[in-house]
Amino acid sequence: MEGELVSPKINRAAYVRARLLEVLSDLSIGINMWLAGSTRNAAGKVFSAVKALASALVTKNLDKLSTNEWYLKRGYAAPTHALKGISIDLAKLGYADIEGLVDKALLLHGYQYNGFDPDLSVYKTKDEVLHDIIIVIETILRNVKDWFRDEWGPDLDRLYAMVESELKKLSPLSTY
Repeated sequence: MEGELVSPKINRAAYVRARLLEVLSDLSIGINMWLAGSTRNAAGKVFSAVKALASALVTKNLDKLSTNEWYLKRGYAAPTHALKGISIDLAKLGYADIEGLVDKALLLHGYQYNGFDPDLSVYKTKDEVLHDIIIVIETILRNVKDWFRDEWGPDLDRLYAMVESELKKLSPLSTY
């Protein structure tokens, strides 16, 4: 299901589609890792999904963000150290939920590396981590088709349906 990740400098549309496949695949893997008891790895995959989503959004909107040459050179890859600023710039373009997604994803990224270390983690229980994982997944599912309506296709629909189905295994409280 993985798409070839070509440079957006060569083919923007192919890059965006490959990133979208990555988003949905990483969500699926993250859900299954959680169900298998690998909570930190699950948090990392959900973080990776948000990073890929930000990369796809930046690439899709390079023409609007290109006043900042950094986006053309490196920003399209959505480096972790720049995700906060990228989310602010994308929110200014109308992607309102991206800031909250990135904020939660960065917290999950911290948990991936630090676990429940009381000096480094904002999380105290697995339920808190799962809560944020579910919010991130639901927010992506609620927005991704609209944000990428021009890029959407049957292959993405199949992956989307799989993630929806798998999400129900995480929590009966999930809206999907």
